[in-house]
Amino acid sequence: MTKTIFIIAGEESGDLLGGSLMRDLRTMEPDIKFNGIGGTAMQEQGMCSMFPMEELSIMGVFEVIKHLPIILKRMRQTVDAIIKQNPDI
Repeated sequence: MTKTIFIIAGEESGDLLGGSLMRDLRTMEPDIKFNGIGGTAMQEQGMCSMFPMEELSIMGVFEVIKHLPIILKRMRQTVDAIIKQNPDI
């Protein structure tokens, strides 16, 4: 049975770590499926990101306040996707 993992990276270093994790997990279980949010490194490992990871890469109080509507929208979309997909991990 194929396992599904939902993984989220919000910035470049997380994307690099996520990509490495995905690659290593695939060597142990070749049929594993990944869903979630990630950048180039995670997409190279087969993830189709729900939306651009850069929408979460916001630093500073004023920038967060400025982008709060999109952040909250993306949070709701992510929670809804996790509930709908019901991943193994």
